[in-house]
Formats: sequence, C-alpha cells, structure tokens
Amino acid sequence: MRAEDALPPTESGDILVVEDTPASLHLLASLLTRAGYRVREAPDGELALWSARAQPPDLILLDVRMPGMDGYEVCRQVRRSPVLQDVPVIFLSAFNDTDDKLRGFEAGGVDYIAKPYDFLEVKARVAAQLQLRQLRRLLAYQNAHLQQLVEAKAQQLLRSELALAAEKQQRDAAERETRLRLAEIAHLNRNASATVLCASLVHELNQPLAAILSNAEAAEMLLARPHPALADVADIVADIRRDDLRASDLIQRMRGMLRKGENLHVELDLGGLVRGVAVLLATEARKRRIRIEAGVPAQALPVKGDAVQLEQVLVNLVLNGMDAMQDSHGPACIAIRAARCGAEIEVLVSDQGCGFAGEPPAGFASFASTKPDGMGLGLSISNAIVQAHGGRLTATNNRERGATVGFRLPAAP
Repeated sequence: MRAEDALPPTESGDILVVEDTPASLHLLASLLTRAGYRVREAPDGELALWSARAQPPDLILLDVRMPGMDGYEVCRQVRRSPVLQDVPVIFLSAFNDTDDKLRGFEAGGVDYIAKPYDFLEVKARVAAQLQLRQLRRLLAYQNAHLQQLVEAKAQQLLRSELALAAEKQQRDAAERETRLRLAEIAHLNRNASATVLCASLVHELNQPLAAILSNAEAAEMLLARPHPALADVADIVADIRRDDLRASDLIQRMRGMLRKGENLHVELDLGGLVRGVAVLLATEARKRRIRIEAGVPAQALPVKGDAVQLEQVLVNLVLNGMDAMQDSHGPACIAIRAARCGAEIEVLVSDQGCGFAGEPPAGFASFASTKPDGMGLGLSISNAIVQAHGGRLTATNNRERGATVGFRLPAAP
C-alpha cells in the first residue's frame, strides 16, 4: 500500500471563507463551489473560530478588515489552537499596502490576495496551498511511518540479540555439562583401574619401606656402640630420607590418579609423564611377564593440559595393550614412544597382541570393545580427553602382529 492511500481523503478540499461583506462572501463562495471545493461561510471572526474548531477546514480565506475581531486576531487565535495551528490562512484585503502584508505574515498567514478578486489568481493560490498542505500531511505520515519501521527493526534486533544470548547461555551450559560428565566418567574409569594400580603401589611401596626399616635398624646398631660413626649414621639417614620421598611420590601419584575435580591445564613435560607411567605400571607388567620399553628423548616435550587426565590416557593405552597380550606365550613387550612431530607432540603405544579385528574402531565409540570382558569405555574416554586437549587419537594394526594406539597434542610454545 502506498503512503498516499493511508491518508484521509481530501477530495477537493474543505475551505472556510470569512468575509464581512455579504455580497463578496456569497460571490467568493459560489465561485469556489463551482470550482469543485466544499465551502463554508462565516460573516465574522467569532463565528469563523467556532466553525473551524468544530470541524477543522483544509484552508481558511480570511478578510483582514472586519468589525469586532479583525483578521489578524482571528489568525493569531487559529495559530494558538492545537487543532488548527497547521491550517493555512490566506488573507483577503482591499488594501495592497506592504505593512498590511507584513502584519498578516507575522500573524501566521501564508499568502495574501488583494481585492477586487481575480478568480484565476484565487483559484491558483488556493490550489497551491491545498497541495502544500496535502504534501505536508504526507510527509508527516511518512515520518511517523518511518519511525514505526525504525522501532520495529530495533525491536526485531533486540529480540534477535536476546535469542542469541539465550542460545549462547544454553551452549555454554551444555559445554559445562559435557566437561563435568567427561570428568565424572574419567574419574570412574580411573577408579576401575585402581585395582591394578593398587597392586603396583603395594609392590613398589614394599621396596622403600623395607629399605627404610633396614637402614633404621642399622642406624640403631651404630648408635648403640660406644663411639658411633656419625658419618655412617648420616649416610643412613640420607638413604632413609630418599626412600621416604620415593614412597611419598608413589602415594601422591595414586592420589592424583584417583583425584576428582576440575581440570587444571598447565604446561607440563609429556616425556616425564610417559616415564612416570612406565614406572607406575612396571610391577603389573612384570606380573604378566611383559616388558615395558619407554623411548623418550632427553629434551622436554612441552604440552599444555591436565596431568592427571593425560596420565589416565597413557595408563588406559598401556593396560589395553597388556590385556591384548594376555593370551601370548612367552615374553612380550609394550613399547611407548614419545617424540616431537613439527608443531605437535606424538605418543605411540605398540603391543604384540591380537590387534584389531579388521579396521580399528571408527570414532572410538563407547561400549565397543575387542575384549570379551571389556566395557569399551577406555578408548572412548581417552579419545574424549585427547579431543578436549585439542588433539586426536589414532589406532592402526601393526604389519606383523599387534596394534599401535597413540595420540597427538599441540606442542606448547
């Protein structure tokens, strides 16, 4: 719909003619009526104001010289009226003096027609003022319509922003929920490995505890002599301290593996984690007659991540390799290799077991296991942890036998 169609129809225009001379009033009214306008007549200023306030006209033709209230005062009151202040006023006067015209414009008139009337001039001036009024009304409507469009667009943008904010909150909440679920499942997975790790811990603690007991007994014997060798006692105390720190380190590793809490991403040496896992699982490997080979370069392999979770990934991969070789006859070996590959750090765990039946599992889906008694969560959890660290998990069958499972993480600057 066009803007013009939304405006109230003006037809030919509603004109109020104010003239105190009856002959002039009737003549002007009849001429304008024949020209197609709707005309109202008023013989004085008071009646003209009453008629205009009752129904505002589109144009007022106003005589200047009238008894009582003259045309200038009528025009001033028209301009002060809220419903009439936009109605154009054309003054009618037999005088053609410049001062009269200036007074008319100062009072609020828009044009001036001198008597006697040239009706062609009257018709032209009336038509021009009516057209200007129509254009002003159209402009006002378009401005109001434009403001409505602007407000509607602003409301639409606000709704979009609120929707985006709500969607972002939902996405952030979902991400937080995912991280919490991953941490919970990873904690359960670590608890599932606790039996194996506890056996290793008991065996590893026996050695430093036995050494501490032996050294303590030797120190007692030395101190019981009349002239104890204090240098030898000091060496024994140093050995006791070293074995105590070793036992404490083993306990802290177990506590860290079983820790439940928020991820703590810090810069760490992935090579040091590989060596630590090799030591942690050494007892379990000897019990299964499996040799662990850890190939780690001398220089640090820095990555940024959670040490407990990455250690969990390594434990999962090594234990999976051991389980794959449980039916092997004779000595077997698991090789753990860590190296820098460009802008990434790669860790590979190779076993000599049965390997994957066909292609390695795509996407490491949960509850998909190659072991008869496996739950199929180890690789799935490991894959989720590695992805959360910005890396990726890989799995391939070896050329001869067994499989190689590993992961790559971005190297820390």
